[in-house]
Amino acid sequence: MNQGKHIFAALGVVTAFSFALPTAAQALTLKMAHQWPQAESDYVIATAIKFAEEVEKRSNGDLKIQFFPAESLVKASNTHTALKNGTVDMAIYPYIYAAGAIPDMNLVLMPGVWKSHDDVFEFRNTEPWKKIEAQAENYGFKTLSWIQISGGVASTKKAVGSPTDVSGEKVRAAGKYMSYALQQAQASTVSMPSSENYSAMQLGLLDSVWTSSSSFGAFRLYEVSKYYVSPEKYSIYYTIEPIAISMKTWKKLTPEQQQILVEVGQSLELPALEGARQEDVRVAKLFADNGVKVSQMTLEEWNEWHSLFEKYAFPKFKEDNPSSAALLDEILAIYK
Repeated sequence: MNQGKHIFAALGVVTAFSFALPTAAQALTLKMAHQWPQAESDYVIATAIKFAEEVEKRSNGDLKIQFFPAESLVKASNTHTALKNGTVDMAIYPYIYAAGAIPDMNLVLMPGVWKSHDDVFEFRNTEPWKKIEAQAENYGFKTLSWIQISGGVASTKKAVGSPTDVSGEKVRAAGKYMSYALQQAQASTVSMPSSENYSAMQLGLLDSVWTSSSSFGAFRLYEVSKYYVSPEKYSIYYTIEPIAISMKTWKKLTPEQQQILVEVGQSLELPALEGARQEDVRVAKLFADNGVKVSQMTLEEWNEWHSLFEKYAFPKFKEDNPSSAALLDEILAIYK
């Protein structure tokens, strides 16, 4: 009898010990979507590929990332919804596309705020950005790696150097508030994803296009342009296209897996900044090599654009978003 008690007691210890053992992290393949061709010549894509390789390496294969390029999994403009719902695990995503759901995301594409890449890179550590990021996480996605990009303007009729050059032009603006200001400068503006710019210029539906350096290169807009104002020195247009993760996916990961994603993402931010600078140079050369007349924005021209946006874009944002007016002032105070 006592022997039986000892056996059952031993079994109880073994059973309790078995349940106390930590379970191994489940191997996961995360779906990463983006709108561009899967070309490593594009530093944004190269950064994401490096991210995937490092994550798989540091997780010993427990985390793998599968790419779905060229809108093959979700339309670019719907990516924030897919991240929110968890139908996409991760994305390289221009955050401006989420501005309909998160109005303060308009501020990451507010024209005439930043002059240089250094200004934009500094922004990722500011209190205003932390407030915007908190809204994104509450909505349904989280930033893992800050990737920024500048934008220039390509055109077919004349170089667009100052606000007077857009009068009477059909223009694809970069964001709602640039669009509003250009309308006040007598331009007709059109809103469309970067992936549609080529055909619109080719068909004469657009005279000028503002978009990112990477999109100019990836979508070969140098083939349908005659003039290009490069953002190598100054630009009125900067935005961010971070690596983002769905909060639904994030919450399924172990703390160790989350730490790997954060650490890898942060380790790639400085190389991505250098990639952004090099991309401006690379894309300007692509335009020049294809017979496009290339120029660079001067500080005097930047100041002219800034005055236009100060007069129209900034007040319009405050009118549309009165509760965020102080946030815009907070940003402008940093860069005045």
